[in-house]
Amino acid sequence: MTGDHPVSCAQKRLWILDRLYPDTPAYSVPVVYRIGGEPDVRALEGALTGLVGRHEVLRTGYRMARGALRQAVRPAEPVPLPRVDLTGHTDPAAEAERLAFAEARRPLDLGGGEVLRPLLLTTAPGRHVLCLTLHHIVCDGWSLAVLEQELSSLYEALAAGRAPELPALTEQYADFARWQTERVAGTGLDRARGYWTEHLAGVPAVASVPADRPRPAVWSFAGAHVPFELGAEAVQQVDLLARACGTTPYAVMLAAFAALVREEGGGPEVVIGAPVALRERESHFALVGMFGNTVVQRLGVPDGTSFRELVLRARDESRAALAHQALPFELLVEELNPARDPGANPLFQLMFSYQPAAAPGLRLEGCRVAREFGDTRTAKVDLSLSLTRDGAGCTGRLEYSADLFEDTTARRLAARYTTLLAAAAAEPLRPIGPKT
Repeated sequence: MTGDHPVSCAQKRLWILDRLYPDTPAYSVPVVYRIGGEPDVRALEGALTGLVGRHEVLRTGYRMARGALRQAVRPAEPVPLPRVDLTGHTDPAAEAERLAFAEARRPLDLGGGEVLRPLLLTTAPGRHVLCLTLHHIVCDGWSLAVLEQELSSLYEALAAGRAPELPALTEQYADFARWQTERVAGTGLDRARGYWTEHLAGVPAVASVPADRPRPAVWSFAGAHVPFELGAEAVQQVDLLARACGTTPYAVMLAAFAALVREEGGGPEVVIGAPVALRERESHFALVGMFGNTVVQRLGVPDGTSFRELVLRARDESRAALAHQALPFELLVEELNPARDPGANPLFQLMFSYQPAAAPGLRLEGCRVAREFGDTRTAKVDLSLSLTRDGAGCTGRLEYSADLFEDTTARRLAARYTTLLAAAAAEPLRPIGPKT
């Protein structure tokens, strides 16, 4: 290893979680690319090597030194791409599914410095599955888009026999970690600290949907997910209501999630965590790394609140949260010091995210590539609803804790969300309240 650098707040939290739960894949980011055509495997391997050489965080190890966690960058080395030929198997497609699932579920060895693991499966001539598993300590949603764009560019150049020409990076992730360390030690975040301390005073310890089973004494991370779709007509109604309320579709869809929680028996105060990119400097935009933060949105939903009122509250709440997003969630928890429950996430048990456009994804010249996220069958909170704009409609995913909810309940909640959103967006003066 070369160099010795401080870690970011998110890296520290993820390292601690890895020490506490070393066998869980909950903090892995597995991505599966289904490839039609014959990729240049040598170029793909070279692209992976170039990517890891370019972004130091992808070849960084972590160690305790002088009582503090430090990160150290290893020298760049070739990245091998393991390959498994399944063409002779009795059912290649089924075996590829089994291996891809096993790959997603196999934890990365963060202690050994393993933060990225590729695997290429071949099921037939012109049919391949590329599994790429990263640790969350080096990857957030923005990073995945950077990674795919750069892999595509590196692959295109190498496959054509050209030298890659990506612009030089002016910083590395370790520079961000050092900048953040100095920032949180100063007074630059006092305004954000003051806002969150006041805004989250007295926040309910647990604010969630009534579960099918009692909350476990210790969170197991066991989970699953339900995919669903929002049709073009419903999304069009969302857009219209968003414009009428002077906000974005995010606020309308967040309000619908809060309305669902309230109507399903949640309390009059709905608390929802949300991921934010938190790339505050232009030099951060081109980097792979864990920059993302989590903000807490606290929405009052007393009986009789109209959906339009709830949209306006979601608008104001999300704007205020974004204005104060710079305080790392890890420091917020330390600041508020809520009573800890090993069976619940601190400060919130529900999450919501909305992506206004799907990322372009990985491109391999001469091939068709379809991306999907691997299934780790884990859940970090009770319920997590994520939506991605996909053409005229939206794709949705409801991730749920298997400790708390039956699959039938999760499917009902996902279906209920789609019908509630469509009805409320079309009739925004409808009142929100628990079902009788």
